[in-house]
Amino acid sequence: MIDSIQAEKRRTALLKQISHESRFYHLFDCVPGLSFFAKDRGGVLLAANKHLVSLYGFESEKAFIGHTDFELLPRRLAEKYRQDDLAIMENREPVTKIVELFLNRQGIPSWFLTSKYPILSHDDEVLGIMGIIQDYHQYREKFPDEQDINQALDHIHERFREKISIADLAAMCQLSLRQFERKFKSTFNLSPQQYIIKMRIHEACDLLCNGSRSIGEIAFTLGFYDQSSFTVQFKKTMSMTPLQYRKQFL
Repeated sequence: MIDSIQAEKRRTALLKQISHESRFYHLFDCVPGLSFFAKDRGGVLLAANKHLVSLYGFESEKAFIGHTDFELLPRRLAEKYRQDDLAIMENREPVTKIVELFLNRQGIPSWFLTSKYPILSHDDEVLGIMGIIQDYHQYREKFPDEQDINQALDHIHERFREKISIADLAAMCQLSLRQFERKFKSTFNLSPQQYIIKMRIHEACDLLCNGSRSIGEIAFTLGFYDQSSFTVQFKKTMSMTPLQYRKQFL
């Protein structure tokens, strides 16, 4: 076995010699439901695997690269992603396992798990950002680490439109409130209350697209105090108001 210094030299030499035609990131296509992307500092997409290309409705990576989020997504959502990217590049630190709603090219929302890393040059300059996006439901099936909170999760999924006591959820799992919240946070990067709100927002997207109910009725149906509180939470998650989302979708 060679020492760590020799190994690092070999690794550096190997990376320098890799041709850009290798496109080793296409290995991610072997993982169902996982997307890969890379952008430059200006936010221009320069690489993507087949799953992400297909998610956006393109036929090939060649047709997909060169676009920006502002060309592919609603402006307010693109602005949110751009702000996140700029913060990561400025801090030079990765952000991993972000549970968030994501819109594909058709405007259909779904739950995804996103991790982003800054791309650094040999001179330690930030060149851009790269990341992976995973289908959250498939991720949960592969990594069922949250077995001891599954009962609470099932209850949330069945009753998220109602008022839910976090203390009652903890009791269901035979955990103290602090243990439950810590376990939940470590699994989802969200507090139980934040998770419930995201469930409600996801449901709201479907109801807003239907167009048959007023925004106030939707807010009440999903357990918000009033339309104002619903609008605040919706904008935090989707980077646009419920009315803006409805107009954009219609």
